Amino acid sequence: MASSRPRKSNEQPGPVRERLLAVATRLFAQGGFRGTTVDEIVAAAGVNKRMVYHYFGDKEHLYHAVLVEAYHGLEAVEIGTLGQTADIDALAAAIVRAYFEFLEAHPEFVRLLLWENLNDGRGLAQIGSQLSKDPMLQLLQRLLADGIKAGRIRPDMDARHLLISIIGLCLVYSSNRFTLSQALKLDLGSPRVRADGIRHVTRLLLDGIKARD
Repeated sequence: MASSRPRKSNEQPGPVRERLLAVATRLFAQGGFRGTTVDEIVAAAGVNKRMVYHYFGDKEHLYHAVLVEAYHGLEAVEIGTLGQTADIDALAAAIVRAYFEFLEAHPEFVRLLLWENLNDGRGLAQIGSQLSKDPMLQLLQRLLADGIKAGRIRPDMDARHLLISIIGLCLVYSSNRFTLSQALKLDLGSPRVRADGIRHVTRLLLDGIKARD
């Protein structure tokens, strides 16, 4: 028989740990680690403050859990591109589209990333062993090796710098969306502009890595 106890106004359904993570992600993305308090998090999650210490230990470890969860979401998208196709053009397009779509769907990830860079990556430095770019890096290394062997890719390409370029070209459409939209009078949030951006970045990427005839 269901309980007839009325729910408090700030009480929310769902597992407590997941609620805390979801709320902390939103609030840390808005105010950064220093600008967010445990009291704000538990009030928004509708839980007792003891739950933070029970599940995470302290505010810092809750923040680390938020970063791990956010980066694992991106890692899942990156892994999802593995083995899709061996065709260089199609794979490049798939990688660019995957980054664009993830960043658009997860604005909190973009803000967390910006906060981390403002704070010299201190949070990520504490959890570095739990995060890895190896799957995507290995994919790009195979892509370059096969392409160089076939004479389609420039032999001087470095997979690490290529990954930096891909992330940078895709990220700027989200990280600088509002400032560039104002400066260029171009709505970087519109589906048409983002579709144009995907095509542009893909062409730029392919033109940059392909061997000249």
